[in-house]
Amino acid sequence: MMHRFRTSSAPLSSAFLVAAVVACGHSAPPGTDPMGGGTGGSVTGSGGSVGTTGGMTSTSQGGQSQTSTGGSGGTGPGGGEAGTGNTGNPTTGGSDPGPGPGGAGNEAGTGNMPAGGSGGEVTPMSCGDAPTQQFDPKTMPGYTAPRDQAVDQLLANMNTAQKIAQMQGIDGTAKNYDDIERSPDVDVGGMTIRGYRYRDAGHGVNLDAGQDNRAKDANNFSTAFPQQSSRGASWDLDLEWRLGEAMGDETAASLNNMLLAPCMNIIRHPYWGRTQETYGEDMYHMGRMASAYTAGVQQFVAACAKHFAANNVEKNRANQDAVMTEQTLREIYGRHFEMVIQDGGVACIMAAYNKINGVKSTQNQHLLTTILRGPLEQGGMGFRGLVISDWWAMPGDQGPIEPGTAKAQAVEAAIAGLDIEVPWTLNYGQLPAAVQDGSLDVDVINQSAGRILEQKFRFKTAYATDGWGLKPPESKLEGASIATNQKHLDLAEEAEIKSAVLLKNGTPDAPVLPIKGTPSIAVVGLDVPFTLVSTTYPKSGNTFHFATDVAVGDRGSSRVNADPAHSVGPFAGIQQIGALHGVTNVTSGNSVEAAAGADFVVVMVGLTPGDEGEEYAIPAGGDRSSLDLPANQNQFVSQVLDLNKPTAIIIQSGSIVNLPWLTHANQNQATIWAGYGGMRAGLAYAKLLFAHEGANFSGKMPLAWPKQEDLIPFKTQELRTEMGYFFGYREYDRRAAAGTPVELVFPFGHGLSYSTFEYSNLQIPCTDVTKKGIVNVTVDVTNTSAVDGEEIVMLFVKPPPKPEGITGERPVKELKSFAKVKVPAGQTVKATLPLRVQDLRRWEGDKDGNWVIDNGDYTILVGKSGADADLTLSGTLTIHD
Repeated sequence: MMHRFRTSSAPLSSAFLVAAVVACGHSAPPGTDPMGGGTGGSVTGSGGSVGTTGGMTSTSQGGQSQTSTGGSGGTGPGGGEAGTGNTGNPTTGGSDPGPGPGGAGNEAGTGNMPAGGSGGEVTPMSCGDAPTQQFDPKTMPGYTAPRDQAVDQLLANMNTAQKIAQMQGIDGTAKNYDDIERSPDVDVGGMTIRGYRYRDAGHGVNLDAGQDNRAKDANNFSTAFPQQSSRGASWDLDLEWRLGEAMGDETAASLNNMLLAPCMNIIRHPYWGRTQETYGEDMYHMGRMASAYTAGVQQFVAACAKHFAANNVEKNRANQDAVMTEQTLREIYGRHFEMVIQDGGVACIMAAYNKINGVKSTQNQHLLTTILRGPLEQGGMGFRGLVISDWWAMPGDQGPIEPGTAKAQAVEAAIAGLDIEVPWTLNYGQLPAAVQDGSLDVDVINQSAGRILEQKFRFKTAYATDGWGLKPPESKLEGASIATNQKHLDLAEEAEIKSAVLLKNGTPDAPVLPIKGTPSIAVVGLDVPFTLVSTTYPKSGNTFHFATDVAVGDRGSSRVNADPAHSVGPFAGIQQIGALHGVTNVTSGNSVEAAAGADFVVVMVGLTPGDEGEEYAIPAGGDRSSLDLPANQNQFVSQVLDLNKPTAIIIQSGSIVNLPWLTHANQNQATIWAGYGGMRAGLAYAKLLFAHEGANFSGKMPLAWPKQEDLIPFKTQELRTEMGYFFGYREYDRRAAAGTPVELVFPFGHGLSYSTFEYSNLQIPCTDVTKKGIVNVTVDVTNTSAVDGEEIVMLFVKPPPKPEGITGERPVKELKSFAKVKVPAGQTVKATLPLRVQDLRRWEGDKDGNWVIDNGDYTILVGKSGADADLTLSGTLTIHD
């Protein structure tokens, strides 16, 4: 079966068509970049004078140099017009059409065309199956290696009790909360099989939670990076890989071998308390970012993606029932987990607290076996790793549990596919009795133990004599804290610079930022009291000082203790960087009066650790009930704007809030959504405000920003929520298509920059492509400003009209690719947007249904955000039998 493409953009030149065939990965070997160096035709000539060479044979040369000229032409059949190539990708790929190198460069060559000659005629070619669906080996490494033979050899020497011990947490009889982050070591034949040492994470390693009764030093410091929802706005896969690598490094350095991250629950609704822990509201974006992070973490230790699945209400989460159709479960709450499995190669999946359609996730065989472990060709995700419970997620919570009940629950969970119960063995302590009385087949134990050991051997941490990961960490453990790692501090700062979103910047004719020629600045924000429960932070008497304090996020299981000596809040950062830009006076305060004497005002607003977060840490249960900022902060912003001074408002929150000040009469204002920017956020904010050393905004919102009255219902009942197919930008698209449009505050993908960009020359290269093909759509991005910048390019796909006789829903459009490109001032860069045909699947039917790619015309939309007005380029992709 073939899938035919056509585009409404200009016809391709013959030289581009040959490059396009390569771009589709027609016969490029695995592990190479399918957008390789370009080629000409049969006429010999030379291209531009600067660049690198690289023909269609896979090399490591083509398309690397960031120059504006083409590579040199070849002297044989590979020669032709000035070289074409990719936007700086490190490798090339494709088939070898003959001897002689073809021209290659950063983009379409700009060499002397008469000297270069013209390419020969090329007939468009079909794009066959890609050699792999994982088109970026770094951020999509997958997991295809066979199981280490040592696993089965060890299993053969283990008795049933030793295998069951692999599946258990620690003894929970004593209810020791100082020991809740490990599974036990097990002696087998004189060797000690190491149990997992777990650490929560997402924006740093939580060394604060009790583990193995380890000594604490009242600090438990590690690097506090920006929260995940902040980093979701970076759309930067390389950055996310490096952040994962840093957290994996600190995990191994702190003598742990599994990091409980990434959190992958979709931001279905901004009221959810844990929005800060995840990347956004789109499944494709979530899957790519989580896969990149996972690939980085797993340079050292095993990562565990959580919480599978549909854990989207925090209060009473253990009793919540997420009710949805099979299509919604597969496409909306499952697709990104499939991506982190197939693309990211994640070692572990954490089963969530909630029920799905009335069945607990920890005992849900349809979820944990049919969907998660089923073969890809049968509609499953093909997962080979292990599944653990969330902490006390099995029925009975923290116990005690009557033995008969515990045994029945343990049998149900083990058969469903739950490999490890953590942190305490409350149910799985009955597994030996279940095997003995025949209520559980020992083969179930063998399968679970095998999956657990496979991942221990995969990461070289199976034995107590092994290290804590695949390679020695760079970080060092001092006491119970990670010693200061300057490389990681710099990375935390970089991450926030690349993640902060400039929502508004004055008017087009009168931007407020960057700050220039300002003698005095006031950094102001209210002091807001808050209360916590069940966490290591002081429970009461807390006050968050917005002008000076460092916002690192909530105090639940993902809490991170940042070393105050190396943390930089807003006032300190602006004071330090402002001095380098001629600012002679930087003050801070908690009142309007504190801003009155300054030439420029920075207002810090947002949420406290008591306003949103994990259920057990917050008296109200973690979720929000309004988009309003607490403690009259909206009024405070308006009063500051009444001073008629240039003002920048920086919002620190896990997701969106109401912004009534946007319509204030004083439009000499800028608004920035910073998320929770981590321990170096103050420096990041300051560098962006002053454009220090070229710092520029590039972040774009990973979720749509509606008004509160346009939100979908958060919960339909107290403990039962209908989780529909539509939410976020997909819901607002649906309403617009139905004739009831919503006026959004900001669209999905919105974000401004000090640079300005224009898009042109959309190219969809293939005529035909198979179901497992990858089409490398390209677009030219021109920086029309005098400021170097980075631009995030988004590709959405609008499906054809709903075929007759099918069930379920269809979105108006969905994100299916994105790219972040550096574009120097005044220059043009070609952005490549790989589009996998497999990502156009939809689920047809109920539990016994299947994945389908419909025939028809799919519209490809490319632009700077999800707003229809920003999707300025379009083409058509036709799929048919």
